[in-house]
Amino acid sequence: MLLTKKQVIIVATISIFIFFIVYTPHLSNPYPIHIDEWRHITEAIKLKQDFNKSGWEGIEIGFQIFLAFLSFFINLVLFYKFLPALWALVCAITLFFIAKKITSDNEQSFFISLFAMIFFASIKSNVNVTGLWFFTPLTFSIPFIFLYIYFFSQGIQEQNKKYILTSLVIMLILIPVHSISVLFAIPFLAIYLLINCKYLIKEYKFFLLFLLIPAFGLFFYSLIFKISLMSSFYSVISQLQFKKGWGVLEFNNSFLEMYSLVGYLLAIIGIVYIVSSKYNFKKYLIYIIWPLAVLFSIIIFKLIETSYLSPFQRNLYYFAISLPLLSSIGFCQIIKIIKVQINKTNLIKKEKIFFIIKVLAIILVLILTFKSYYTIPKEIKLYKIIDKENYNALIFLSAQQNSEESKVMAPLFISTAMYPVSYHEPVATIYFYGNSEDVDKFFEPNPEDNNCKTKNNLLEKYGVSYIFSDKPIKCGWEIIYNKTENIIYKR
Repeated sequence: MLLTKKQVIIVATISIFIFFIVYTPHLSNPYPIHIDEWRHITEAIKLKQDFNKSGWEGIEIGFQIFLAFLSFFINLVLFYKFLPALWALVCAITLFFIAKKITSDNEQSFFISLFAMIFFASIKSNVNVTGLWFFTPLTFSIPFIFLYIYFFSQGIQEQNKKYILTSLVIMLILIPVHSISVLFAIPFLAIYLLINCKYLIKEYKFFLLFLLIPAFGLFFYSLIFKISLMSSFYSVISQLQFKKGWGVLEFNNSFLEMYSLVGYLLAIIGIVYIVSSKYNFKKYLIYIIWPLAVLFSIIIFKLIETSYLSPFQRNLYYFAISLPLLSSIGFCQIIKIIKVQINKTNLIKKEKIFFIIKVLAIILVLILTFKSYYTIPKEIKLYKIIDKENYNALIFLSAQQNSEESKVMAPLFISTAMYPVSYHEPVATIYFYGNSEDVDKFFEPNPEDNNCKTKNNLLEKYGVSYIFSDKPIKCGWEIIYNKTENIIYKR
């Protein structure tokens, strides 16, 4: 398992490449991008300020606790731009070592593991399905998904209870972080366990420990929503049906939005090789069942517009992250076949010829894999919540008198970043907090004296002390900040 100095340099080089391509969206935007990121920063700051007041609220509290811990050492808003790229490295390196462990008896083990990293990095991101460009509970869960699937399958293959218990512990930890990242795997883990039914029957008392997952899930759910366990049971059952329209944005995603065509083709070749060779088939079995089971769930959603256990958008991403290892195996098998065919010829300097063809093949695959990496449908392109001028205005607002009862009326995008930067409560944000319709109503253009009566009624309704606007509003409020289309009024 130890790497040579040369291998370490290669892995480090690939890691730098991965960091850069994941970081690129932040070259033009130094702040968190996705509204989910801003929401979790908001909750993390509130947890840090007063955990007793915030309490156990939100089904992704585990991720927010992690962010709250980080906030003791960094400024979350300013440092967040680095977290997606840094965590992408954690994911890729985790996959590298798992792949190396699985393929340890294969002469191409290092090559397979290296390209598993590369194919993983090629998985695309967008604001609908999310992805590596954003640091969210979904992306935070990825290395843990790789780990619990590995330990579960290895534990059953080797009949190693410590491995299986490790898998169980990881899944239990993930429940308060991102429960869907456990739920989606239940079908294919169950199938894998049934295939190994002899061990299941032999150790059925031990496997009853996995009932801790639904038990802990129900307990956690009842704790979050402050309802009884029985009520939690019925509520969870109903909420595990994700109908069309579940997400903030409903979009008819295609498979090519997440993964390259060459990646899919190589994954199919990898599956065909594993199945046809029958070489250590059981070792790779779970990595074939995983994408097939998730693909089945995706097809079910396409047919009946309902997804069970996990939503369609998440399943699309779980399907994508199941493919890099298979794509790498497929690619390495093609390279191996090329080498065998060259060795059968009468050509001189066979090694040199093979090396040239191998390098050309790698270059071609890399180009085809990443050529559409930044191609995103216009409906789900990246957006910018705030810019530098907005940030400076919010910093100014942070120095203004604040109270728990008072709020700030601001456009929805600015409001989404309001609390993380200024510690002032907005009237509403995009999707997650407050009544966004009232905010839209407040800022809608009106030629009749800016409709000051309606505006003041809304300000009174929400106990607003400050108004943040990108245009002048002539309603007699005191201007306390006015720079580059960022105007703050005090009321």
